Amino acid sequence: MAQFILLYAFGPESPPPPKAEDEMRSLISEYTVWTEKMHAEGRYVDGARLTDVYTDPGRTCTGYGDEFVITDGPLAETKEVIGGYAVVEAVDYAEAASLCRNHPAARDGKIAIRQLF
Repeated sequence: MAQFILLYAFGPESPPPPKAEDEMRSLISEYTVWTEKMHAEGRYVDGARLTDVYTDPGRTCTGYGDEFVITDGPLAETKEVIGGYAVVEAVDYAEAASLCRNHPAARDGKIAIRQLF
């Protein structure tokens, strides 16, 4: 089987993250249920939640000849942020996409799928 990275993207059209503790616990539980299902099926390879882009925007590194530039943030011109990722095993893109059907990130944002080498 091939490995695919699922990138959880959230933008202005996405619902805001829950503020109430019980709602946040419920959302985390949904992610946990999906992850445990992928583990049980032997498909889950790796995954993590990223830090909050508003408090830790990350860095972008770019090389121009002999110059190496480091700037804050992943992409200043984008309105979407990547909130986390998972790596799963699937036969092809169609199967990888079917694994996302009940994922909370697909409901609240979107999931970009890319095959890994």
